[in-house]
Amino acid sequence: MSSSYPLGYSESEAQRLAKQAAFFEDLTEDVLRRAGIAAGMHVLDLGCGVGDVSFLAARMVGADGTVLGIDRNASSIEIARKRAALENIQNVLFEAAELDAFDTAKSFDALIGRFVLLYLPDPAATLRRFRKFLGHNCVVAFHEMDMEPVSQIPASELFNQVRAWILAAFRAGGAELSMGSKLLSVFLNAGLPRPTMIAASRVESGPDSQGYSYIAQTLRSLLPLLERAGAATSEEIAIDTLAERFRQETVASERVSFHPRMGGAWSRLP
Repeated sequence: MSSSYPLGYSESEAQRLAKQAAFFEDLTEDVLRRAGIAAGMHVLDLGCGVGDVSFLAARMVGADGTVLGIDRNASSIEIARKRAALENIQNVLFEAAELDAFDTAKSFDALIGRFVLLYLPDPAATLRRFRKFLGHNCVVAFHEMDMEPVSQIPASELFNQVRAWILAAFRAGGAELSMGSKLLSVFLNAGLPRPTMIAASRVESGPDSQGYSYIAQTLRSLLPLLERAGAATSEEIAIDTLAERFRQETVASERVSFHPRMGGAWSRLP
C-alpha cells in the first residue's frame, strides 16, 4: 500500500469511518448484492478499516458464510475485533497485514473492498496478486469514489472553499481522486473479466442531513495533512463550527449537495 493513509489513524478518524459507513451503506450493499454476494459465501475484504464493509458482508453471507477483513493498521483491526465481539458477530475475523505481504492457505468465493484502491500505488497489481486466493466462479467487487464531481446547487462560498480544501488534501496525500471512473481499467489491467459497473451519489439537503457532519469530520481528519502541505490553517477552517455553519448556509438558501459519485464494479471469474 501507499506509505500513509491521508486521513490518519486517530480515534476520531475511527469514529468518522463508522459514520461514513452508515452514510454510504445502502449504496455499497446494492453493489455487493448486484455482484452476487450471497448466503454461504466466504469473502475476503481488502482494507477493511474498522470493519464496516466486513460486517455488511457478514450479514449478507449469513451463518453458513464467513468474512475475513484485512488492513495494514493494527489499531483499526483491534477496533474491528472489539466491535465484532460487542455485537456478537461470529462469522467475521480480522487480520492486520500489508496487502503486498498477506498470505493464506484459504480459498475465498469473493474479493471485495470499499475506498481502498484509491490509496494503492498499483491497484491492478494488487488485484492480480489476490486472484490466487480465489476459487472458480468467484466474484471480485469494489466500490470506489470520484471526488471531483462533488457539487452544491447553488454553490455557497463556504462549500467551494471546503471542497477545494478536501481535494487539495487528498492530492497531497497521493490518493487517486477518480478511482470510481478508473475501475474499468484497473480490472482489465488486473486480467479480470470486463466488469459490470454502476454509479450513484448521495444527494442531501435540509436541516437533518448527516452530510454536514460527514464533510466536517472528513476535513477534521485531513487537517494535519493540509497544515503540513501549507494549504490551510486550523484558524482558517475553524473546524469545530464548520458543520453548523455549513448546515445554516445550506438550509437558509435551500441548497442541495451532491456527494462523491460512487462507482461500483464487479466481475465473476470463469
